[in-house]
Amino acid sequence: MKCEIIKDLLPSYIEGLTSVESNSEIENHLEGCAQCRETLEAMKSEIITPNIEINKKNIKPFKKLNKKVIKAVLITLVSCVFIFGIYMFLFGFGWNVQSDEITVAYSNNNEVITVDFELKNSNKALNYWSHFDKNMICHIKFTECYVGCLDDRGDQPNRFSYGINYKDETGKQRILTDKDYLVIQYKDKTEKLYWKEIAEELGLQ
Repeated sequence: MKCEIIKDLLPSYIEGLTSVESNSEIENHLEGCAQCRETLEAMKSEIITPNIEINKKNIKPFKKLNKKVIKAVLITLVSCVFIFGIYMFLFGFGWNVQSDEITVAYSNNNEVITVDFELKNSNKALNYWSHFDKNMICHIKFTECYVGCLDDRGDQPNRFSYGINYKDETGKQRILTDKDYLVIQYKDKTEKLYWKEIAEELGLQ
Protein backbone atom coordinates (compact mmCIF):
# COMPACT_ATOMS: atom_id res chain seq x y z
CA MET A 1 0.00 0.00 0.00
CA LYS A 2 1.06 3.62 -0.56
CA CYS A 3 2.03 5.78 2.40
CA GLU A 4 -0.94 8.11 1.78
CA ILE A 5 -3.40 5.22 2.13
CA ILE A 6 -1.66 3.91 5.24
CA LYS A 7 -1.72 7.37 6.87
CA ASP A 8 -5.44 7.66 6.10
CA LEU A 9 -6.02 4.29 7.80
CA LEU A 10 -3.84 4.96 10.86
CA PRO A 11 -6.51 6.80 12.93
CA SER A 12 -8.92 3.89 12.45
CA TYR A 13 -6.09 1.44 13.13
CA ILE A 14 -5.27 3.14 16.43
CA GLU A 15 -8.95 3.01 17.46
CA GLY A 16 -9.15 -0.68 16.56
CA LEU A 17 -11.71 -0.10 13.82
CA THR A 18 -9.86 -1.69 10.89
CA SER A 19 -10.33 -5.29 9.79
CA VAL A 20 -7.85 -8.12 10.34
CA GLU A 21 -6.78 -8.01 6.69
CA SER A 22 -6.23 -4.23 6.83
CA ASN A 23 -4.27 -4.58 10.06
CA SER A 24 -1.99 -7.11 8.42
CA GLU A 25 -1.34 -4.82 5.45
CA ILE A 26 -0.75 -1.79 7.70
CA GLU A 27 1.65 -3.66 9.99
CA ASN A 28 3.60 -5.11 7.04
CA HIS A 29 3.93 -1.60 5.63
CA LEU A 30 5.01 -0.13 9.00
CA GLU A 31 7.84 -2.67 9.28
CA GLY A 32 9.48 -1.28 6.19
CA CYS A 33 8.46 2.41 6.40
CA ALA A 34 10.10 4.55 9.06
CA GLN A 35 8.13 7.63 8.06
CA CYS A 36 4.73 5.94 8.61
CA ARG A 37 5.98 4.54 11.94
CA GLU A 38 6.83 8.06 13.07
CA THR A 39 3.40 9.25 11.92
CA LEU A 40 1.77 6.43 13.92
CA GLU A 41 3.71 7.32 17.11
CA ALA A 42 2.85 11.00 16.70
CA MET A 43 -0.84 10.17 16.30
CA LYS A 44 -0.78 7.98 19.43
CA SER A 45 0.84 10.78 21.43
CA GLU A 46 -1.71 13.32 20.24
CA ILE A 47 -4.62 11.06 21.21
CA ILE A 48 -3.37 9.83 24.61
CA THR A 49 -1.40 12.66 26.19
CA PRO A 50 -3.97 15.52 26.02
CA ASN A 51 -6.71 13.31 27.43
CA ILE A 52 -4.59 12.46 30.47
CA GLU A 53 -3.88 16.10 31.19
CA ILE A 54 -7.46 17.16 30.64
CA ASN A 55 -8.74 14.39 32.90
CA LYS A 56 -6.33 15.36 35.67
CA LYS A 57 -7.43 18.97 35.49
CA ASN A 58 -11.10 18.03 35.45
CA ILE A 59 -10.89 15.46 38.25
CA LYS A 60 -9.15 17.62 40.85
CA PRO A 61 -11.95 20.22 41.22
CA PHE A 62 -14.55 17.47 41.38
CA LYS A 63 -12.63 15.70 44.14
CA LYS A 64 -12.60 18.90 46.17
CA LEU A 65 -16.27 19.50 45.42
CA ASN A 66 -17.22 15.93 46.40
CA LYS A 67 -15.36 16.26 49.71
CA LYS A 68 -17.21 19.51 50.48
CA VAL A 69 -20.57 18.00 49.54
CA ILE A 70 -19.97 14.85 51.62
CA LYS A 71 -18.88 16.96 54.60
CA ALA A 72 -21.95 19.19 54.31
CA VAL A 73 -24.27 16.17 54.04
CA LEU A 74 -22.71 14.51 57.09
CA ILE A 75 -23.00 17.70 59.15
CA THR A 76 -26.64 18.06 58.11
CA LEU A 77 -27.44 14.44 58.99
CA VAL A 78 -25.76 14.68 62.40
CA SER A 79 -27.61 17.93 63.13
CA CYS A 80 -30.96 16.40 62.13
CA VAL A 81 -30.38 13.33 64.31
CA PHE A 82 -29.39 15.55 67.24
CA ILE A 83 -32.42 17.83 66.86
CA PHE A 84 -34.76 14.86 66.37
CA GLY A 85 -33.33 13.21 69.50
CA ILE A 86 -33.95 16.34 71.57
CA TYR A 87 -37.49 16.63 70.19
CA MET A 88 -38.26 13.01 70.94
CA PHE A 89 -36.92 13.40 74.46
CA LEU A 90 -38.70 16.64 75.31
CA PHE A 91 -41.99 16.00 73.56
CA GLY A 92 -43.06 12.78 75.08
CA PHE A 93 -41.16 9.85 73.66
CA GLY A 94 -38.47 9.80 76.32
CA TRP A 95 -40.46 8.45 79.25
CA ASN A 96 -42.81 5.52 78.82
CA VAL A 97 -45.69 5.34 81.29
CA GLN A 98 -46.16 2.47 83.74
CA SER A 99 -49.65 1.00 84.02
CA ASP A 100 -49.95 2.02 87.69
CA GLU A 101 -49.27 5.66 86.76
CA ILE A 102 -52.59 5.96 84.90
CA THR A 103 -56.18 5.70 86.07
CA VAL A 104 -58.73 4.32 83.62
CA ALA A 105 -62.46 5.12 83.72
CA TYR A 106 -65.40 4.45 81.39
CA SER A 107 -68.24 6.75 80.41
CA ASN A 108 -71.21 6.97 78.04
CA ASN A 109 -71.53 10.29 76.25
CA ASN A 110 -74.07 10.86 73.46
CA GLU A 111 -74.10 7.24 72.29
CA VAL A 112 -70.31 7.01 72.49
CA ILE A 113 -68.56 4.58 74.80
CA THR A 114 -65.48 6.39 76.06
CA VAL A 115 -62.38 5.17 77.84
CA ASP A 116 -60.83 8.00 79.85
CA PHE A 117 -57.13 7.84 80.75
CA GLU A 118 -55.59 10.17 83.31
CA LEU A 119 -51.95 10.47 84.29
CA LYS A 120 -51.76 10.57 88.10
CA ASN A 121 -48.86 13.01 88.03
CA SER A 122 -50.62 16.25 87.12
CA ASN A 123 -47.28 17.97 86.61
CA LYS A 124 -46.69 15.93 83.46
CA ALA A 125 -48.60 15.81 80.18
CA LEU A 126 -49.92 12.51 78.83
CA ASN A 127 -48.78 11.91 75.29
CA TYR A 128 -49.75 9.04 73.00
CA TRP A 129 -49.48 7.60 69.53
CA SER A 130 -51.89 5.14 67.92
CA HIS A 131 -52.24 2.93 64.87
CA PHE A 132 -54.70 0.39 63.49
CA ASP A 133 -53.59 -3.12 62.60
CA LYS A 134 -54.87 -5.16 59.64
CA ASN A 135 -57.98 -6.13 61.66
CA MET A 136 -58.72 -2.46 62.35
CA ILE A 137 -57.90 -2.88 66.04
CA CYS A 138 -56.57 0.34 67.55
CA HIS A 139 -53.23 0.14 69.40
CA ILE A 140 -52.30 3.01 71.73
CA LYS A 141 -48.95 3.65 73.40
CA PHE A 142 -48.61 6.18 76.22
CA THR A 143 -45.66 8.36 77.11
CA GLU A 144 -45.32 11.45 79.25
CA CYS A 145 -43.67 14.81 78.68
CA TYR A 146 -43.39 18.23 80.27
CA VAL A 147 -46.58 20.17 80.85
CA GLY A 148 -46.86 22.79 78.15
CA CYS A 149 -45.37 20.70 75.34
CA LEU A 150 -48.87 19.83 74.14
CA ASP A 151 -50.80 22.93 73.14
CA ASP A 152 -54.05 21.30 72.07
CA ARG A 153 -55.09 19.73 75.40
CA GLY A 154 -56.45 22.84 77.04
CA ASP A 155 -56.18 22.91 80.81
CA GLN A 156 -56.03 19.08 81.21
CA PRO A 157 -52.85 17.94 79.44
CA ASN A 158 -52.60 14.86 81.66
CA ARG A 159 -55.83 13.35 80.27
CA PHE A 160 -56.74 11.47 77.11
CA SER A 161 -59.99 9.83 75.95
CA TYR A 162 -60.79 7.33 73.21
CA GLY A 163 -64.27 6.18 72.25
CA ILE A 164 -66.47 4.29 69.79
CA ASN A 165 -70.10 4.65 68.76
CA TYR A 166 -72.23 1.86 70.20
CA LYS A 167 -74.97 2.51 67.65
CA ASP A 168 -74.65 2.09 63.89
CA GLU A 169 -75.70 4.52 61.14
CA THR A 170 -79.36 3.41 61.41
CA GLY A 171 -79.48 4.04 65.18
CA LYS A 172 -79.43 0.37 66.10
CA GLN A 173 -77.23 -0.81 68.93
CA ARG A 174 -74.02 -2.44 67.77
CA ILE A 175 -73.39 -6.07 68.65
CA LEU A 176 -70.01 -6.05 70.36
CA THR A 177 -67.99 -9.29 70.42
CA ASP A 178 -64.64 -10.49 71.70
CA LYS A 179 -63.12 -9.24 68.44
CA ASP A 180 -63.88 -5.64 69.45
CA TYR A 181 -61.17 -4.37 71.76
CA LEU A 182 -58.60 -1.65 72.35
CA VAL A 183 -54.90 -2.46 72.88
CA ILE A 184 -53.02 -0.31 75.40
CA GLN A 185 -49.24 -0.54 75.55
CA TYR A 186 -47.66 0.53 78.84
CA LYS A 187 -44.01 0.34 79.76
CA ASP A 188 -44.54 -2.73 81.94
CA LYS A 189 -47.30 -4.53 80.06
CA THR A 190 -49.76 -4.60 77.17
CA GLU A 191 -53.45 -4.71 78.00
CA LYS A 192 -56.63 -5.38 76.00
CA LEU A 193 -59.80 -3.47 76.86
CA TYR A 194 -62.85 -5.30 75.48
CA TRP A 195 -65.65 -2.95 74.39
CA LYS A 196 -68.23 -5.63 75.17
CA GLU A 197 -67.17 -5.75 78.84
CA ILE A 198 -67.06 -1.94 79.05
CA ALA A 199 -70.58 -1.73 77.56
CA GLU A 200 -71.82 -4.28 80.10
CA GLU A 201 -70.24 -2.32 82.94
CA LEU A 202 -72.00 0.82 81.71
CA GLY A 203 -75.33 -1.06 81.47
CA LEU A 204 -75.55 -0.83 77.68
CA GLN A 205 -75.66 -4.59 77.03
